[in-house]
Amino acid sequence: MKRLLITCYIILCSLSVFALTYTRELESKANNGDAHSQYLLCHCYIDGLGIEIDYDEAFIWCEKAAHQGHKNALTQMGYFYFCGKGTKQDDKKAFDYFYKAAKKGCPDAQFMMARCYKEGRGTAKNDDKAIKFCEKSASQGFAMAQWYLGECYSRGDGVEKELTKAELWLKKSAEQDFMYAQYSLGMYYKNYSRAKDAKTKAKEWLEKAAEQGCELAKEELKK
Repeated sequence: MKRLLITCYIILCSLSVFALTYTRELESKANNGDAHSQYLLCHCYIDGLGIEIDYDEAFIWCEKAAHQGHKNALTQMGYFYFCGKGTKQDDKKAFDYFYKAAKKGCPDAQFMMARCYKEGRGTAKNDDKAIKFCEKSASQGFAMAQWYLGECYSRGDGVEKELTKAELWLKKSAEQDFMYAQYSLGMYYKNYSRAKDAKTKAKEWLEKAAEQGCELAKEELKK
């Protein structure tokens, strides 16, 4: 799982912002103190949506929204500090922002709380709390948390090994087209499942992951 976690490292918050682009109207609303507009403007600068990419400017707008309690902005602030984008990297500040957003029910932040506790980033390592927050996030349908939880159950990492739960969570994530979960589920069927069609399922999920560019899946299929 370590190779996957490195590959799957989150650089910036991956939130669903459909048909978003910079407009003067959006900036005007942000300047007038609208928290959601400030958050959206932040993402325009992160992704270069109608404006030049500028992490420093993105950080400024995100901080304004976060100060008003916007939960997605709080999560994004956590990512800024976690990754050192737009500001100096600071695990403790990242943890504090993730915690505030997690309390508001943000699944992205709950997953990052799990990572912080698992890796000892900004707080002491605590496997029990890591699993707790990961389960909260996964239960809300956050694909990355579902994948991570499935990996934990398949390996007995921080939790008792339970292959039935591993398959359940990996499948939930894979069905959302999360590439790494598709790879993990394929490997689950290859290495652990005793079902008659296990080899067929393994190939099917590995192919889905490979189609999305997963090099590990491509390597397995060559075998």
